[in-house]
Amino acid sequence: MRSLVCGLLLAVAGISTALADPRTFHAGITRITVEDTVPFDALIVYPADAVEASVEEGSFRLLASRDAPIAAGARFPIVLFSHGGGRPPGTPLGHGDLLLHLARQGFVVIAPFHPGTEKPFVDRPRHSHKALDAVLADPRFSNRANPDRIGMMGFSFGGAVTLITAGASIDLAHLSAYCHDRADDTRACDGIATDGSWAKVPPSPKSDDALPLKALVLLEPYGAPFEQKGLASLDLPILIYAASQSDLRPEGNALALAKALPRPPQQVAVPGSHFVFIGPCSPTLAARAPEVCSDPPGADRAAIHQRFRREIADFLRANL
Repeated sequence: MRSLVCGLLLAVAGISTALADPRTFHAGITRITVEDTVPFDALIVYPADAVEASVEEGSFRLLASRDAPIAAGARFPIVLFSHGGGRPPGTPLGHGDLLLHLARQGFVVIAPFHPGTEKPFVDRPRHSHKALDAVLADPRFSNRANPDRIGMMGFSFGGAVTLITAGASIDLAHLSAYCHDRADDTRACDGIATDGSWAKVPPSPKSDDALPLKALVLLEPYGAPFEQKGLASLDLPILIYAASQSDLRPEGNALALAKALPRPPQQVAVPGSHFVFIGPCSPTLAARAPEVCSDPPGADRAAIHQRFRREIADFLRANL
């Protein structure tokens, strides 16, 4: 799984009324610290009325209004976001263009900076839940973020986190068997035991803390840890994106999920490699992380992002 996360280490260097006739807001942005075994930050991106300006977040420059008041006059749906990566820390900032677009369309986006962990399947869903609780308890957002309308998005390993947060169970025996037969899926299988030692590991129980999510968006999801029975409770609208030139093999991940889910999801294929779902890179970032920032011929990352930002906002608006 190390290869699943390598590129994301660069980051360390009335609601129905509001959405039936969506108005374009400005984007507000802030960070909060969430208490946990290892405290972590969460990025909050939300509708605001204040004028946007250039905001620097680590290696990233975003156009938003830092710490502006949330827009008045409506209760906004919530979208949780889980970034890629497994055990090492990562960042949601590489998806900043998508998160800002959703805020301008009237969504409150909550995106934890998942800290490093040896138990990402356990810890990262908890991070999402705790970040949500912290935002709902924050007086800046408690009367504007609607806890009855929550969706979730995830990229790569964050796709697995999204499924678990919604109530799915992972099956390590299934994952081990898949990787035994598909050694070519190195992004999914690096570090996975294939010697039979996981053969009798039972599927994880459904979490008692599963959130009542109303819609999911999965960007190049890590689907190999899931078997059909573990997905049986996920009878909700799901939108799955896959990259046509990805090395995260679709037949064991995005396509396998689409076949196993109880409700057929919407599926969209886009040109490009696994990291095409990271926003267009600055020249500095491109020099530091060429694997993440380089695209194969025929993949126009800026155009792809313009397209799927609109599609995702429309999907979430229709289902939240």
